[in-house]
Amino acid sequence: MQFLRTIDAGLEVVFNVLILLSSVFMTGLVFFLVLSRYFFGSSMIGTLEMATICALWLYMLGCIMASKRTEHLTVDIVETSIKNPMTIALYETSRSLIVFGLSVFVLFLAKDMLDWSLRRPQITPALGLPLMLQQASMLIAAVFFVIYGLRDIFRALALFQNQQGSA
Repeated sequence: MQFLRTIDAGLEVVFNVLILLSSVFMTGLVFFLVLSRYFFGSSMIGTLEMATICALWLYMLGCIMASKRTEHLTVDIVETSIKNPMTIALYETSRSLIVFGLSVFVLFLAKDMLDWSLRRPQITPALGLPLMLQQASMLIAAVFFVIYGLRDIFRALALFQNQQGSA
């Protein structure tokens, strides 16, 4: 179990670095795009494509981190109003099952998108970059959604089991 925690901590560092880099590149590219349109009256070819790729990676990496920290699909008023430990365990279990189900659905959509891309490779119009650069972020995010969804199910079931054991 400690080995998995070490891997998870290492991935968090990698994801945070990638989030920082994609933020810097996206901001810089959009800034450059605005300046070039303002001063030169036209944009540099491919700048928007690169900014879009950076933005998509930023969004998906942010979603992975939110999933890791269980900061998704929360209804704060429900969480703060529940006081009974058994009800909390039931709520956490049902929430984690819903998130896991949606994660599996997203994973299948990402797999279908990958299958389509492999059969009919597409490129961006200006730079000719493969669209797989963008789509890879969605596939990687979907895989991590499923992994963290499973983790949340086990955590929630452990909560439920602890409440049954103490009753």
